[in-house]
Amino acid sequence: MRVRLRAAAIALVLCACAERPSDPRPNVVLVTLDTTRADHLGAYGYERDTSPRLDELAAESRVYERAVSTSSWTLPAHAALFTGKFTGSHGARYDPEGPLQLLDAIRGHPAWKAYRARGLAAGETTLAGVLADAGYATGAIVAGPWMKRPFGLDAGFAHYDDDGIDSTRGRLAEHVTDAAIAWIDAQEGAFFLFLNYYDPHSPYAAPGEWLTRFLPDGVDASELARRPPSTAERIALYDGEIAYMDHHLGRLLDHLRRRGLYEASWVVVTADHGELLSEHGLQGHGLHLYQPELHVPLLVRQPGADPPAGRSRELVQPVDVLPLLCAGLGLPVPDGIQGQRPGAITHPIVAEAYPLPVLSEKGDWRALFEGSHKFVWNSRGDHLLFDLERDPAEVHNLLHEEPGRAKRLEVRLTRYLEDLPAPAPAASPDPLDAETQEALRNLGYAE
Repeated sequence: MRVRLRAAAIALVLCACAERPSDPRPNVVLVTLDTTRADHLGAYGYERDTSPRLDELAAESRVYERAVSTSSWTLPAHAALFTGKFTGSHGARYDPEGPLQLLDAIRGHPAWKAYRARGLAAGETTLAGVLADAGYATGAIVAGPWMKRPFGLDAGFAHYDDDGIDSTRGRLAEHVTDAAIAWIDAQEGAFFLFLNYYDPHSPYAAPGEWLTRFLPDGVDASELARRPPSTAERIALYDGEIAYMDHHLGRLLDHLRRRGLYEASWVVVTADHGELLSEHGLQGHGLHLYQPELHVPLLVRQPGADPPAGRSRELVQPVDVLPLLCAGLGLPVPDGIQGQRPGAITHPIVAEAYPLPVLSEKGDWRALFEGSHKFVWNSRGDHLLFDLERDPAEVHNLLHEEPGRAKRLEVRLTRYLEDLPAPAPAASPDPLDAETQEALRNLGYAE
């Protein structure tokens, strides 16, 4: 009798499976690690054990060693990732005339009324939209204030979770992973999941044991609450945030394995930008285009890839992720994008930063990479030229030693960016909700 019952149960399971066949298409998981420098990850040679789970993923991935962000702050970099376009074409940037006024003030700054931005241009084709049109379920769980809906990065996502972003810490990695696991478990077919982890953004205050994991012996959290950290302590706190984030990203990867989804999924991990940690006497990001701000990780785990892993010295950018995934999934690449599939990249490698005058009086910045050289144009004439192979710390400006090279690169950079098509006119934005306003206020962007 038991044998007959067991056989009947198996038959019912097989019947149910036949009625709901599994989706043969690979899933796609795209992750951005906010404010995460490539050179603070083990896969990129860092000596501290900040990223054991990412390093495991890197061993199964194509590791792009020279990935360069298109900007040094969150909004334009994510817009480039989603659209395959550079800042001048996707339109998401600081703009003194922009339609989004970020409250009324910059804390303590006399030019407080000028703080404005422009979101992603209306009608832009996005990676989420492409995959939604192909029948994928599309979901995003985000953690940073610039990822909130009013800035337009939700375009194409059927599910966009920007809850709980109400403090300087953004949304903790633990909560991002918890929400991601719940969303994955609710899916029945192929899905595209985008995750934005925010933890390495300042202030560096990882929860619990992660806060002190890398601090020098004899220094505790209570002491740092009474005085500013030294540069070494600041770096240790930053590394603790990366380690905390890495742990919770690892939980997500473990869940994909438990569900039997990992092997057949694309997993792409990158960062929107990095962080200055006292290089050039500077802290933070968004106001310059130095390498600590622009050199980001890019790991691409492709299911069934042959070879399954490896390292590449090709210069690549976030704009190249959309065509890479379209090619890998057998989908047409949208018209008008400026990125290209790695291995076939011919577009110039460029980056842009246009800080508001209330944030910086040093002007706008544009950069062009060519071989080992990097030319940086400045709107105030303070141009820079570096040979990154010989001078990775960017301390020796070659502008006057190689004026011919500098001029040639300046002309190439200017012509390329000025020839890019302009973004579509911005639609009237939704007003910033109270939670977004409070998050921006807490970050020091407004008061």
